[in-house]
Amino acid sequence: MPELDLDDARKRYHFALAPEDYERLPFYSALLALLEDDSLALELLARVRVEQRNPMLILAALHLAALHGHEELGPIYWSARHGQLEDPDGASRVVLEVMHRSPELVGGELWRSTQTNEPGRSAVLQAVIGDLALGSASSINVIDVGTSAGINLCFDQFPVHERDDGNPLTLVCEDLTPIDRSKALPRVLARVGIDPNPLDLERIDDRLWLKACLWPEESRRHERFDAIVAARASWPAATVLTGRATERLDDAFELTDPTAMTVVMNTWVAFYFSDEERSDYFDKLSRRCLEENVAWISVESPLTKWPGIEVDDAARHRGASQIVLTRPGSSPRRWGWCHAHGRWLEQITTP
Repeated sequence: MPELDLDDARKRYHFALAPEDYERLPFYSALLALLEDDSLALELLARVRVEQRNPMLILAALHLAALHGHEELGPIYWSARHGQLEDPDGASRVVLEVMHRSPELVGGELWRSTQTNEPGRSAVLQAVIGDLALGSASSINVIDVGTSAGINLCFDQFPVHERDDGNPLTLVCEDLTPIDRSKALPRVLARVGIDPNPLDLERIDDRLWLKACLWPEESRRHERFDAIVAARASWPAATVLTGRATERLDDAFELTDPTAMTVVMNTWVAFYFSDEERSDYFDKLSRRCLEENVAWISVESPLTKWPGIEVDDAARHRGASQIVLTRPGSSPRRWGWCHAHGRWLEQITTP
């Protein structure tokens, strides 16, 4: 059995949140600080298959136990969600003690994948698609790679504002550079998702797992998720294909309308690909973008390297997501940066 890389696991815990998120999330900040120095937590993460070796998987497994009504975890996570957790450090120590007494609460869930499919990213997708289609495309197809429950396939169903207006479906996004959101988005003719393990909002277990992947201290995200579950049946239909991206991409294109531009998008998905799969995915999409009426939007960690995209290690972008856009007939180009959950957006290129 290969030796576990505990140093790698420690680093993953340490850099799990962006600096701005540590300030907003005292409970998860305190919990992650304990996990990165805990031998059991390091071992659990190090044993996870490499494509899912993400501290968020550990956090989600603990959150899931709370959602299932665990006697000690349930009240802690409920208090965190409702802004009533008075001692985040003490609560984090209790969570760690529970994990040590019952390691199966986490270990028994590590077959899963972190499938947040964060709808806040639809605020970013709207801006990039609006720029992409400006003056040239009244209709498009969309293919969402790593679609999970298909929420971001309906990116155009969310209002976007810089301030909360009380509507749980509103996405709050601060545009750090001018973004014209006044123009209508192109009509979507076909919506196709691809995922190795797609989730269904109608299944209770899938809904609970998606809620577990949300951060408990962000009550707004929980309210939005509940509103999405209630509204999804009235939204446009979508087709979801089961399988890996490189296996089902051609099948997805077969389901699109050939008279319209097809936009392929991935948001925090390629980060989990193997090097071989990422290279194959890049080659297939780059070729289609050069030869066909196809565009590609990638919203990923800067650690996800794409050929030809210069690495940017600027401190201000630590923890941010890099937006790369490939227009039809062109090569990939960095479009901008955003918060991993779409809380802010910065465009750095012009058409």
